[in-house]
Amino acid sequence: MPQSARPHRKFKIAGIVTLVVVVALLGFAGNFLFDFALNPRAPYTMKMMQDGKDAEKGEQIDAEEGEARAWFKENRESSSLTADDGTELAAWYYAASESTHDYAVCLHGYTNEPIGMARYVKRFHDRGMNVLAPAARAHERSGGDYIGMGWPERLDVVAWIGRESLPANVKCIIEDCGYTSVWDEFSLQLKDVFGLPSFPLLDVANLVCNVRAGYDFHKASSVEQLKHATVPMLFIHGDQDTFVPYDMLDQNYDVCASKVKQKLTIHGATHAKSAQVDPELYWNTVDEFLDKNF
Repeated sequence: MPQSARPHRKFKIAGIVTLVVVVALLGFAGNFLFDFALNPRAPYTMKMMQDGKDAEKGEQIDAEEGEARAWFKENRESSSLTADDGTELAAWYYAASESTHDYAVCLHGYTNEPIGMARYVKRFHDRGMNVLAPAARAHERSGGDYIGMGWPERLDVVAWIGRESLPANVKCIIEDCGYTSVWDEFSLQLKDVFGLPSFPLLDVANLVCNVRAGYDFHKASSVEQLKHATVPMLFIHGDQDTFVPYDMLDQNYDVCASKVKQKLTIHGATHAKSAQVDPELYWNTVDEFLDKNF
């Protein structure tokens, strides 16, 4: 072999080895991020980190929350459903005191549980409604290996209602501190938690999610779904929310195609704390919205 060919060959081998190492590292990082955000059985998760921060803050539940949680546990009835893909889903059901065809479906947030919606469940029940509080996939008693960020759950909610598409008897929707898309939310968290840009790690994590969980961060988009909305919608957001940034309120509201839509800002409220920070404004607005549209 000519002497001049040996350095070239060594360079080629080194390049291949480097590429393999980079791909392996990206694959490891992508799987780590996926597990951190979406695998509740992973050794270290976003929920563990958030629970640690909450413990440091020493946050205590308020009186209404404490009362509502006790009521939630005392009055709940178990309900179950098998999704189209075979996943076993669970919910808690609260029948109205008097017979009625009015129903509220209360959906908990990321890494939470149905009991996290206790104050909302009790408020709607006190209004005379039947209330269903489902557990999202991979949360509480529901099956599923990975968190769906609301994407598979959009179909599960319709199944709980007992239909194959959103039926005409769904009168209105109330959305509290919702994100624009899974990609936007995870891009933000990647920067805030790890100080990293979305490219290339989030792209790799998205690929992992497609393979392991069967959905795509880009396609799981509230913005795109809201372009097809038809029912009246109320959007609520706290202006001190940094977990799901406050500016996502207007992004969601502006694209919503519903002819009847309304938005409410709760000043001083952080993520999912609007009902606690200003309960009078919050519930007066919700009640007025329901009176007009339900």
